[in-house]
Amino acid sequence: MSTLVNNQNKEFSTNDIILEVQDLSFSYSRKQTLVLENVSVKFFRNNLTVIAGPNGSGKTTLMKHFNGLLLPQQGEVVVFNKQVTKKNRGEIQKLVGLVFENPEEQIFFPKVYEDVAFGPKNMRLSWEEIQDRVENALEEVQITHLKDKVTFNLSFGEKKKVAFAGILAMRPKLIIFDEPTIGIDPWTKPRMIETIRSFTRKRTVVVITHDVDVMKIADRILLMKQGKIKGDFSTYEDFQQQELLNI
Repeated sequence: MSTLVNNQNKEFSTNDIILEVQDLSFSYSRKQTLVLENVSVKFFRNNLTVIAGPNGSGKTTLMKHFNGLLLPQQGEVVVFNKQVTKKNRGEIQKLVGLVFENPEEQIFFPKVYEDVAFGPKNMRLSWEEIQDRVENALEEVQITHLKDKVTFNLSFGEKKKVAFAGILAMRPKLIIFDEPTIGIDPWTKPRMIETIRSFTRKRTVVVITHDVDVMKIADRILLMKQGKIKGDFSTYEDFQQQELLNI
C-alpha cells in the first residue's frame, strides 16, 4: 500500500486516491507540440494540492481534463473510480467543480441568489433542496448578506465568492480553482485563502496558482514545466529550495 505524507503529517493510502492521471498526453492541434506529455499523478481525499509553474506549462490544460472539459488523446483520467469519457463527462462534472480565474465567465444572472441556484436547478432538485444548498453555500463562503444584491454591482472579489458559492451549491466532491486570489485586494485575500483551506473539511481541493500565500497553506505542491510534472513537494520550503536549483 503506497502512502504520501504531507506537511500536516497526514498519511494517504491507495484507498484515498480520488483522482488519478495516467500517461496523459494532449495537444490542441496535430501541428503543435504536446501541451501535456505523459503526465501521471494522483490526488488524495480531503487534501489541498497546489499546481504551480510558469505560464504555458500546461497547468490549465491539465485541470480541464479533471472534469471532462477536455478529453485525453492519450492515457486516461479516473475520477472517483470513473474513467473520464465523452459519454460520462456530464456525470463527472457533478462530482468535479471548476472555478475559473475570471468570475465573469461563471456568473450569468442579475441577482446573487439566482446565480448560485442555477446549478442545483439544472440538477432538477426539489425547491426545498435547492434553497438548502444555496443557503449553505452562501454561508460557507460568508456572503449571505449579498444574496439579494445585483451581481453587476459587486466588487471583483465578491464576484469570485459568488462563483465559489455557485460551485459549492452543486456539492462536488472535488473542487478545482484556477488562480483564485488574482485580482483580490490585500484585505480580502487572507479571508479568501482561509475559506479555500476550510473547504478540505468536506472535500478535496486542487488550486492552480502563482500565489506564495496559497502555496504555504497547501498540503502538497506539484511543479509543472513544459507539460510535465517536474516536482512533488510536501512543503513550500521544499518547493522553494528546489526552484532555486532551477529544476
